[in-house]
Amino acid sequence: MELRHLRYFLAVAEELSFRKAAERLHLAQPPLSAQIKGLEEELGAKLFERTTRSVRLTQAGRVLLEEARIVLAAAERAEQRIRKADLGLIGTLRIGVIRPAANDRLAAILRRFRDHFSGVQLILRDLASTEQLEALRKDELDLGLLRPPLGFPELDFVFLEESPMVLATSTDHPLARKRRLEWKDFDKQPLVMMHPTVQHGYYDGFLAACARCGATPYPYQYTHDVSTKLWLISAGFGIAPTTATVAESGRPGLVLRDLPPDRPMVPTIAVWKRGTHSPALESFKRFLIEGFSDVSTPSTAPPFPVG
Repeated sequence: MELRHLRYFLAVAEELSFRKAAERLHLAQPPLSAQIKGLEEELGAKLFERTTRSVRLTQAGRVLLEEARIVLAAAERAEQRIRKADLGLIGTLRIGVIRPAANDRLAAILRRFRDHFSGVQLILRDLASTEQLEALRKDELDLGLLRPPLGFPELDFVFLEESPMVLATSTDHPLARKRRLEWKDFDKQPLVMMHPTVQHGYYDGFLAACARCGATPYPYQYTHDVSTKLWLISAGFGIAPTTATVAESGRPGLVLRDLPPDRPMVPTIAVWKRGTHSPALESFKRFLIEGFSDVSTPSTAPPFPVG
């Protein structure tokens, strides 16, 4: 039994006339009668009492009429949802976000997207860059906001913004009181760093700038999240480069200092799996790009390594 059979049956049941039902369906009457007869044979039940002057539903026909209306209404709802999904109007987007990217700009973009696409549910996950990359490759995320590098050819990206790297230190550290920082100041300084499995390549620019001036800071403590990193720094366990966006954290005992003028810039990129067909994702990417349209392109060339 197919949906078209139910539609044929419903037309006859509502018109109680094969002639009127055929006109409604834009069919000839003999094929319609044949379809109803075939449906009765398939169900093993007589659906209509027919005379030369009238057509009436049998008890089985009345039961099928009730069920047919339910099935056809559900099918119509499904068709409408499929069309909306194909237009990106409904669905679910799973988005990974590194903590520094969860700022006022992103919040405004999310609100605008929700206002235009209220049928799309956004599921946001606070994940480190490496965690997002793995989740994207396993199709557990649709899009990630993270730090480069990528290192996986199946992933594509677009640049969103870059933030200047600053130094985080405790309020009682000597570098917190120094008038102007130089790269040589970081020689033999203990660093509180995100573990490489969580934030691969993040410190390369900082360490390279130190090395050019003969300074050799060393890893002293590794953490797996930004909050713990900042807490350890404020507690005097060491210093670390971070992005200016953490200034919004307002952690007691933490001081942020400008690095020397040639300080590294830290980009944020939006990443997705290449070849993914999702109209909702395409719409969200458009909102992201528009929301960051006032941000200049990366200051370095090439902008950052992707492998």
